[in-house]
Amino acid sequence: MKRNDKLKRILKYWQIFLNLQEWNLKIEECEFKRKDYPQSGDIKVDLKNKSAKILISKEKTGKDKTIILHELVHLILWNLDSFAEKRILKKEKDTYFGELEKTVSTLTKIIIEKDK
Repeated sequence: MKRNDKLKRILKYWQIFLNLQEWNLKIEECEFKRKDYPQSGDIKVDLKNKSAKILISKEKTGKDKTIILHELVHLILWNLDSFAEKRILKKEKDTYFGELEKTVSTLTKIIIEKDK
């Protein structure tokens, strides 16, 4: 099975598991350019149209299931994240994003464990 087909299958599984069927979700492999932060995934969200695209590194890590779930947890928290981000001073944004990533990673681990 091609990796792209596998990624789509994983995305569909988590979409149903997390009750996100009303969302139009896509996945795309890419190469991340940031040198200051090792990135394996990202999500681009269009709230108005209830659509999102998950970007996943072309580099195969064996963690596709976790990366996709992690990005979908970001989607679930999107409204809260956007609200909080608008109210945080610029000098506190790095701290905020660090805490957000810890929270999303913790929730991802909990879901992975409950899915076993």
